[in-house]
Amino acid sequence: MLRLINQHLEEVLITILLVMMSVLIGLQVFMRYVMGDSLTWSEELARYCFIWCTYLGVSYGVKLHAHISVEAVVHRFSPTIQRWVRLVVYAVFIVFAVLVVKEGYALSLKIFGFGQTSSSLGIPMGYIYLAPTVGFALVIFRLLQNMFYEVTAKGGSK
Repeated sequence: MLRLINQHLEEVLITILLVMMSVLIGLQVFMRYVMGDSLTWSEELARYCFIWCTYLGVSYGVKLHAHISVEAVVHRFSPTIQRWVRLVVYAVFIVFAVLVVKEGYALSLKIFGFGQTSSSLGIPMGYIYLAPTVGFALVIFRLLQNMFYEVTAKGGSK
């Protein structure tokens, strides 16, 4: 079960959020143009799904090694040096992700403390502001996995 979660967590969550967004937007279009009335909450919920999808997508990109990187110079080095460069890049990315998690969590706590709620749904806005915190916490986890693989892999390739 843990292996299944490890391999497909981001994929499943992103898929669910994208399906929800598509259904909500389709429903809103139907209501607005066919029924002549609009839903007050569907656009807001679709927007929040998009926000969460974006931050989970950052983690998914780290998992797949899909983020943009400049490799023209790095590929000229030996496999050992390439491995060290990747480890340094992962470490710098972890520092950035830790800062995002720390500041995102602090901001979420402030928003929860203010008691701010969304205009249509009435849900606490702190849950929306937790998206970067959760997304980048998953990024840290995936980067640590990548680092572990780099250290334990033979040959130094992805």
